[in-house]
Amino acid sequence: MDYPKSVPSAGLVNGKFVDENPLMGTPGSLIPADWGNGVTEEILSVIKAADLTPDEKKYDQLLQAIQSVTAKGWNLDMALPLAALPLPTVATPDSRLPVSPAAASSSGGRVSIAAGTFISLGQEVVSGQLGRSRTFVTMAWSSADLLPSSQYFLRAQVIAGSLTLYMQRGGIHDVAPDSLKGTINGAAGGGFQSTPLDMCLAWVITGAPGSVPTVRTIYNRARLTWTQTVNGTGAIFLPLDPHARAARLVAGNPTPSSTSVTSVAFPSTGWAGGNYCYLSPIVASSSNNAAGWNPATISPCVLFTNNIVGDVTVSTLVASFDHANLRSLWQCYQAEHNLGQLNAESDELLLSMGIKSHPVTDYSVGIAVNFAEAVNVQLSWELIR
Repeated sequence: MDYPKSVPSAGLVNGKFVDENPLMGTPGSLIPADWGNGVTEEILSVIKAADLTPDEKKYDQLLQAIQSVTAKGWNLDMALPLAALPLPTVATPDSRLPVSPAAASSSGGRVSIAAGTFISLGQEVVSGQLGRSRTFVTMAWSSADLLPSSQYFLRAQVIAGSLTLYMQRGGIHDVAPDSLKGTINGAAGGGFQSTPLDMCLAWVITGAPGSVPTVRTIYNRARLTWTQTVNGTGAIFLPLDPHARAARLVAGNPTPSSTSVTSVAFPSTGWAGGNYCYLSPIVASSSNNAAGWNPATISPCVLFTNNIVGDVTVSTLVASFDHANLRSLWQCYQAEHNLGQLNAESDELLLSMGIKSHPVTDYSVGIAVNFAEAVNVQLSWELIR
């Protein structure tokens, strides 16, 4: 494309268009129809290449198209098979997007997000085959009014080159569709885990009209693992994700206190029943706490406690989650040994189990674990989707 230099009647000056000058008596340039149509077609070609629908009342489509086509690339050299794309991520300290709920008098309420958070998400280059990862920054967004007494999922995908947030109804165990993408305002199926092309940001549960929706934000990171070393006495909180099917916690006590007995245990609140049993290599019988299943004497699943000062202890816990019913089943195995002992009197094996209920705070703050008299107790927590 160029100026219409070959058209003598165009009236170019120094190869460019000029305005009419009545004072000097010089006419302005004329724009030939072929040239005007050609310029328009050049612009429309870029807009259509970005999969946008040309609209004469919109004045930013060329910019959107350039951004989209640039992200796509003019060839497929940077594209990857969809299965090779990384999972989406949120650039916040805990890899979750803050979501604000609000009540509405005639509906189940609505949710909104603020501007300014970076999100990495895949965009298709060849439908169903190739894509590339892109980074976006969120704009302020609010949902439409939500239906009362329903379950929604706040999701995001790239549509026409732009980050698009949307709501879709569904359940927490929904299976990802073959397209790897959800349906805007869909009536079902929106609870599937994040895919390379569609990010699940929050589980939203509405109540009666006028009530504030319950929001459980969802982690979006490559690996759902956390590690921490604790000392002294206090509490930590294990992050909980609504899409976690299971979890694993390894707690090690390689440098036990030389003066006190160390313990790491769940608080008793929220346990529907628990049992622990101590076994010793030199004692034929076991010490059983079956009374923990009695609601009047609730006992939590025990992580570990060394009964003798200086005992080295390691525990492995596994959990299975039923988020629809807000509960989990835990199992713990602990081994304990007194370093340097020539007999097995201090050796113990601890078997522990229990069912725990999960209030909303467990999803926002985490699952509480208390520790006392700890010296470099190491904990590694992994959520398994």
